Amino acid sequence: MIYYLLSGSELVENCESYLPWIDGIQEHFIVKFSKEQSIKKLELIFIDMYKAKHEFSNKEYIQCENIVKSNNPMIQVMSLNESN
Repeated sequence: MIYYLLSGSELVENCESYLPWIDGIQEHFIVKFSKEQSIKKLELIFIDMYKAKHEFSNKEYIQCENIVKSNNPMIQVMSLNESN
């Protein structure tokens, strides 16, 4: 199996400063496949997964910023939301 970590966000209008666009909610998804996938296909998968989680997002402004590939399963070892 081949595992991919897909990360990215949606560009949103910034009404609070002079910057026209800022990164919106950052998302990370782990997907697995039996064979290697193209970058373009992984980007489209990220966009679809982001859109499914944030239904009011604008598909044209969602961008996959990082793709990590691994031959071993990826396991989350820390989360900022976890209390120690």
